[in-house]
Amino acid sequence: MHDADVIVFATPIYYYEMCGQLKTLLDRANPLYSSDYHFRDIYMLTSAAEDEEYVPERAVAGLTGWIDCFEKARLTGTVFAGGVSAPGETEGHPSLVRAYEMGKAIKG
Repeated sequence: MHDADVIVFATPIYYYEMCGQLKTLLDRANPLYSSDYHFRDIYMLTSAAEDEEYVPERAVAGLTGWIDCFEKARLTGTVFAGGVSAPGETEGHPSLVRAYEMGKAIKG
């Protein structure tokens, strides 16, 4: 993470929040705080069985809280895939196009 130009976090939404594994990763990244980290742009991809637009808000807020500790970094984009509860249900999902276009727009 330290040397990355861009970081993309992806998580399923459980009970309106990021998964525990992602939260643990963020907590264990504390040593980056005082370092000369390279990343600036951070993206978040989320999915959930529910389809309402508000579903990822708490997860995004949790990541934003982490990003706020890194004054050179910013949340650059998010993509939410709602209505996904079984394997294969992301195939053809409109969020894939948004994620792809967002990725193409990254300057590296």
